Amino acid sequence: MHEANDIRAREFDADETSDSIEDGGFLDVPLRRSDFLAGAGKFGIGALGLSAFAGFAPAALGAARLSRASQTKALTIAMIENQSGPYYTDNFEKPMRAYLAKNAPTWNATFGNENNSLPTGVQLFNQYGAANDAAMILLSAQPITGYVPSAKKFQGGGGILINHSTSALGGANQNVMFSHKQAGVGIGTSAVAWAKKNNIQPVVALIGDLTDAQPKKRTTWAWNTIKAAFPNAQLVGQVEGIDQPTGATAAANLLSAHPNINILITFDGPAGLGALTSASQAGKKDPNSFYIGVTDQEVQTLDIVSKGGSIMQSNWGVFFAASAIMCVRDILKAYAGQKIPPVRLLFGESLDTPAKAASFNTIAFNPTDPKYAYVFTKYNKYLDTPVGTDQVPPGQ
Repeated sequence: MHEANDIRAREFDADETSDSIEDGGFLDVPLRRSDFLAGAGKFGIGALGLSAFAGFAPAALGAARLSRASQTKALTIAMIENQSGPYYTDNFEKPMRAYLAKNAPTWNATFGNENNSLPTGVQLFNQYGAANDAAMILLSAQPITGYVPSAKKFQGGGGILINHSTSALGGANQNVMFSHKQAGVGIGTSAVAWAKKNNIQPVVALIGDLTDAQPKKRTTWAWNTIKAAFPNAQLVGQVEGIDQPTGATAAANLLSAHPNINILITFDGPAGLGALTSASQAGKKDPNSFYIGVTDQEVQTLDIVSKGGSIMQSNWGVFFAASAIMCVRDILKAYAGQKIPPVRLLFGESLDTPAKAASFNTIAFNPTDPKYAYVFTKYNKYLDTPVGTDQVPPGQ
């Protein structure tokens, strides 16, 4: 792994260029006039003033070569999701399709589900590559090293790859990196505030993605934050759980072994829902004496927090619909021959009151509303230095 000063990057604002969601302004880096004229029809955009393409940036030379290879491919963005369900439909599929329909109507999007299985995901990846799709977005929670050979083959043939998984994939055109540490710190901070308010000495258990070093940071940093505020806090157990069945089983086993647990931190919404069921069955129903915090969010868990009165009292809000649109924008830029930053950090905020949780979906699912345009810049930051497989930028 690189030392921190090897990876430290020049930081971009997420709206570094002059493009906007509404005007399809993703062709704002100069291209050669001949390249633009040759590619515009394939790219699926309307005619634009050619004065914007008067020059050619030398830094974009590699990107232009990629563009020429990519333009022999089908105008399809294939996305592999780690699970299926309303969460993925609402946060990724709908915003991507809507953005393409408005800004690049000759492009299509297709979606597959790895079903939390690495072999299934790799099979899908190879299938999309064989279909000659121009670009792929990978959203996997599996060990990312398993995708390396397929990714190299896909990109070697001119494919554009954005990795939106729980860990970085070296060599991807761009890695979109969920800040696992920030999520853990944020939910841990909310748990600390709850414990102080209710005069609770924390007895903590974690239900996390423990097999992967990066996503494990969510629950680890939640515990670190609690421990820093309460030196006498106890961590009585941590168990693997990333979906509803495993979350339910993990919580049931933890509470059976340690009935004095009063703070339970879960990796994601599905695990949180399972944990909520088991905790309720174990008699943990008082929100003043028991706390479930989720280092992610989904519609059901947000609804629970928004209504109040539940032992599930916080979610980590990340604006994934905006991130999905940014992935599409960057793919279209790369296809047009523009250089895109190799890393984008994805931040969020703790939704630890009913009011915050209630308003989140309105904002998150309407990122193209001018009132909410700030989510593109406030919660995203581009970096100009790539990371290798399983690496993170400094401080993450």
